Amino acid sequence: MRKFWNLMLAALVIMGAVACTENENLEGAPEQNAGVAFEATIDLEETRTDVIFNEEAGKWNTVWTGDETLTVQSGWTVYDFKNSTDNKNRFVCTDDGVKNLIGEPVEIFLTHDADRNTLNSKAGKAGGKIHTSVASFDPTADIYLQVESAFLRYSSDYEVTLNASSQIFDYNGNLYDAITLPAGEDVWVAIHTADNVTLSYSINGVVCKEKTLRLDAKKIYNLGELGLPYEVSATWGIAGAFNGWTAGTPEPLYEVGDALVAYNLTKLNDGFKFVQNKSWDGAKGSKTQEAVASGEWLYSGENDIKTADAAAYDVYFVPSRSMYCIVAAGSEAPELPAVEPIEWSLAGSFNSWTDKLMTATDTANLFVANGVELKSGDEIKVKDSKTWDTSYGGGINNLEANKWMKAYFNGSNIVVAKSGTYDVYFEYAEGAEYSKLYLVEADGDYTATVEQTENGTLVPDGGDEPEQPEEVTPGEASEWALVGAFSSWADKTMLTTTDANVVVLENVAMKAAEGFLVRKPSTEWNDKYGAGDVNYIKANHYITTTKGGADMCLEADGTYDIYFDINTKNIYVMVAGTDYAGATQQTVNGEEPKQEEPEVTEKVVYLKPNSNWTQSNARFAAYFFGGSTGEKWVSMTAVGDGTYQAFIPEGYDYGCNIIFCRMNPSTTGNNWNNKWNQTSDLKTPTDGKNLYTVKAGTWDKGGGTWSVK
Repeated sequence: MRKFWNLMLAALVIMGAVACTENENLEGAPEQNAGVAFEATIDLEETRTDVIFNEEAGKWNTVWTGDETLTVQSGWTVYDFKNSTDNKNRFVCTDDGVKNLIGEPVEIFLTHDADRNTLNSKAGKAGGKIHTSVASFDPTADIYLQVESAFLRYSSDYEVTLNASSQIFDYNGNLYDAITLPAGEDVWVAIHTADNVTLSYSINGVVCKEKTLRLDAKKIYNLGELGLPYEVSATWGIAGAFNGWTAGTPEPLYEVGDALVAYNLTKLNDGFKFVQNKSWDGAKGSKTQEAVASGEWLYSGENDIKTADAAAYDVYFVPSRSMYCIVAAGSEAPELPAVEPIEWSLAGSFNSWTDKLMTATDTANLFVANGVELKSGDEIKVKDSKTWDTSYGGGINNLEANKWMKAYFNGSNIVVAKSGTYDVYFEYAEGAEYSKLYLVEADGDYTATVEQTENGTLVPDGGDEPEQPEEVTPGEASEWALVGAFSSWADKTMLTTTDANVVVLENVAMKAAEGFLVRKPSTEWNDKYGAGDVNYIKANHYITTTKGGADMCLEADGTYDIYFDINTKNIYVMVAGTDYAGATQQTVNGEEPKQEEPEVTEKVVYLKPNSNWTQSNARFAAYFFGGSTGEKWVSMTAVGDGTYQAFIPEGYDYGCNIIFCRMNPSTTGNNWNNKWNQTSDLKTPTDGKNLYTVKAGTWDKGGGTWSVK
């Protein structure tokens, strides 16, 4: 990028000599209405309203292009002389009394509009100020016009705002200390002269550079190419109510030192989040649902970040610390709090997620928890002993003995593959993409371990071999079940296959976007597996489920065979009759399907959300369940007065089961994955009360009242 403030003096702009012809009658005009005409030439017989480079002279000249106006003023008497594209040098005025100017002292100006403004900073090369004083106006005499303005010249791929410490910009008949111009190649800006002006430019609210200089008439100040002084983050951006919650086109974040910064954002009071890779997956928000204070560094959470008002703010974000700060636009952020030495601990299901402190070793940034008894299927993470704001996990599942894995900041729980007594090592790499976690058999050498890059095999307690039923016969009932909207959330027992560790439910008619899970009914919901980071599963693909994960959804309607691997916890979605061995692993979300609204009756219910629910441009939907046609989602529409309506679907009537839901506006599908908040399970009244009002100040299941709409 060429630097902005190599402010070189390009050349003299205009020398400005004007030669004139004799006064004469206009052809075809009566004598009494005869006007005055003169020819104006500026430097080397070039004329005005464009600026061109004179190769021979090595300088810029101002030239006429036609349809210009020279205003001649004597005292309070003013006349406008115009040229044409056919005769650019000839300026004519036929107004009554124009001859009275002859012999009088006059001022001659180039004017740019009907208001006779003499400088237009938005007119490019045509906007300069040209003027002369004549003691006795004689159209037959030589008249010299002088350039009394300067020019700024630059190129930029961005909309640019130029700022000055004095009012050097002139447009619309007013003086300004700032001007905003669109992106363009070879942009010219006519300006007034001034001494010791501090000039700066900004792009997207970012003040990029400034310099103090003297602005002289007839000079062109070459600013070069104006660009951003910082790189745009390729990973992170900001999306929120201000851009319609569109993660795909976020506001950019600029890499400024250790922080990412967005400048001069407004209307953040309705909520925003930091989005990663133009997706809501992994988005960072606030730990509170209330407006956050400005000027403070805060840890990120899952809620929308909201400012107290719609004023302009600069927003700072440090992903490696999961911290952000909001300050008034143009203000400096406070210094990032110093990183306090972290006392690392091991937490997991083995100790009810309390802290088992790790011990520092002789190796820098290497910590260990010795003699930890872990069972097959136990989940663990390494965390800051003081807070869950900093933890490490994720990556692969079923970590095997004497292996190490990449551990990511705030990653998912790590599942242990086999029961045993272990030394758990954590090698912390501050600011790096990942740290390392080692699972070493007690008193073993962590340096002798190898990296595990794929999901391991879960081994049952008391055995050295993978879990394997005795003499499994294909087609027998297993202890696992598929449950979801397709079955009205009733368990459908999965059957054994020729693979002892794989169970299946065949020929399942399932609809896109409707949720389902795998669970072990004998343990109620303690052994429930669903979606983690990946959802909207494609046909003939598989994902690795997460214990306690969200409802899984399909990308498209169809009839499927659903396979579940008991060891790897992989779930396979296969077109009915297709061998699961040919499935492809899915590592990113599929496309959210478009949902067709169900057939509805003429019966209607209404929702009046509270002020909490209406934040962040939320949309609303009603979930009907227990009817003769299966569960139904119906989108709600605004009907005024802060109220929303939904028509009861076919198969339901007043008295039916209903849940009102606050939905993510960046999604279109109505399902539990896209739900933000919900009421409790409700029954629509049968006494004519059809409006449910959510109790003020509440969020989930906070109660409300039915009334007549």
